[in-house]
Amino acid sequence: MIIAFGGTFFFIFILFEALGIGDVVWPILFPILSTTFGIMILVMVILGFACRVGNESTSDQQLSLQSYLEPTFPTYESISTGAVYVIPVYCPHCQNKLELDRVEWIGSSEFSCPNCYRMIQTGVRENI
Repeated sequence: MIIAFGGTFFFIFILFEALGIGDVVWPILFPILSTTFGIMILVMVILGFACRVGNESTSDQQLSLQSYLEPTFPTYESISTGAVYVIPVYCPHCQNKLELDRVEWIGSSEFSCPNCYRMIQTGVRENI
């Protein structure tokens, strides 16, 4: 931005000098262009700071996406078989949070999402 604005500033200066009106126009135009350039830099600094601060807070959508990309799975241990069932917190299809009291279990390791009605399989690993 500085290079583009500085290049334009320089081009206007050369143009006015070539036309011979630099001595008349330049004292009027210089404060206007300088103020505009200063305001643009100030706005960019404020926007950069606001974007940096805004990125530090996480929204619900970012939390949902983060938990989808890096899933945390609760585990449930079966006393009789010694297996550990790994159940996703979010649906891998619609990314809505799964509540185990609302899901419809199809078998011992498969249930349907209450939002998108797609089948989700639980993982089973042996308890070591």
